[in-house]
Amino acid sequence: MDAFEQARRLLNAVIAAYSGRIGAATSPESARALRAKRAPLLTERDTLTADNRQRIAEILTEMPSRLAAVRKGKTGE
Repeated sequence: MDAFEQARRLLNAVIAAYSGRIGAATSPESARALRAKRAPLLTERDTLTADNRQRIAEILTEMPSRLAAVRKGKTGE
Protein backbone atom coordinates (compact mmCIF):
# COMPACT_ATOMS: atom_id res chain seq x y z
CA MET A 1 0.00 0.00 0.00
CA ASP A 2 1.42 3.38 -0.93
CA ALA A 3 1.42 6.55 1.18
CA PHE A 4 -1.62 8.00 -0.59
CA GLU A 5 -3.68 4.89 0.18
CA GLN A 6 -2.48 4.91 3.79
CA ALA A 7 -3.46 8.57 4.15
CA ARG A 8 -6.93 7.90 2.73
CA ARG A 9 -7.38 4.94 5.07
CA LEU A 10 -6.40 7.09 8.04
CA LEU A 11 -8.80 9.82 7.00
CA ASN A 12 -11.57 7.24 6.61
CA ALA A 13 -10.80 5.80 10.04
CA VAL A 14 -10.97 9.21 11.71
CA ILE A 15 -14.19 10.03 9.85
CA ALA A 16 -15.68 6.72 10.98
CA ALA A 17 -14.61 7.37 14.57
CA TYR A 18 -16.32 10.77 14.49
CA SER A 19 -19.42 9.18 12.96
CA GLY A 20 -19.54 6.66 15.78
CA ARG A 21 -19.26 9.39 18.38
CA ILE A 22 -21.96 11.41 16.62
CA GLY A 23 -24.28 8.41 16.81
CA ALA A 24 -23.56 8.08 20.52
CA ALA A 25 -23.77 11.81 21.31
CA THR A 26 -25.88 12.62 24.34
CA SER A 27 -27.01 16.02 23.11
CA PRO A 28 -27.72 17.77 19.84
CA GLU A 29 -25.02 20.32 20.63
CA SER A 30 -22.41 17.62 21.07
CA ALA A 31 -23.43 15.94 17.83
CA ARG A 32 -23.29 19.28 16.04
CA ALA A 33 -19.78 19.98 17.36
CA LEU A 34 -18.59 16.55 16.25
CA ARG A 35 -20.10 17.02 12.80
CA ALA A 36 -18.27 20.35 12.52
CA LYS A 37 -14.98 18.62 13.33
CA ARG A 38 -15.68 15.81 10.86
CA ALA A 39 -16.73 18.06 7.95
CA PRO A 40 -13.24 19.25 6.92
CA LEU A 41 -12.02 15.66 6.93
CA LEU A 42 -14.76 14.65 4.50
CA THR A 43 -13.72 17.46 2.17
CA GLU A 44 -10.05 16.59 2.50
CA ARG A 45 -10.70 12.92 1.77
CA ASP A 46 -12.60 13.87 -1.39
CA THR A 47 -9.98 16.34 -2.63
CA LEU A 48 -6.71 14.66 -1.60
CA THR A 49 -4.59 13.60 -4.57
CA ALA A 50 -1.53 11.40 -4.82
CA ASP A 51 0.41 14.45 -6.04
CA ASN A 52 0.06 16.28 -2.73
CA ARG A 53 2.97 14.54 -1.06
CA GLN A 54 3.40 17.17 1.65
CA ARG A 55 -0.20 16.88 2.85
CA ILE A 56 -0.03 13.09 2.66
CA ALA A 57 3.05 13.15 4.90
CA GLU A 58 1.25 15.47 7.35
CA ILE A 59 -1.79 13.17 7.45
CA LEU A 60 0.41 10.14 8.12
CA THR A 61 2.09 12.02 10.96
CA GLU A 62 -0.93 13.76 12.53
CA MET A 63 -3.91 11.48 12.04
CA PRO A 64 -2.88 8.47 14.16
CA SER A 65 -2.95 10.58 17.33
CA ARG A 66 -6.18 12.28 16.27
CA LEU A 67 -7.75 8.89 15.61
CA ALA A 68 -6.74 7.71 19.07
CA ALA A 69 -8.12 10.89 20.65
CA VAL A 70 -11.48 10.61 18.87
CA ARG A 71 -11.79 6.96 19.80
CA LYS A 72 -11.10 7.81 23.44
CA GLY A 73 -13.61 10.64 23.37
CA LYS A 74 -11.00 13.36 23.81
CA THR A 75 -12.17 15.60 21.00
CA GLY A 76 -13.27 18.61 22.99
CA GLU A 77 -16.89 18.52 21.88
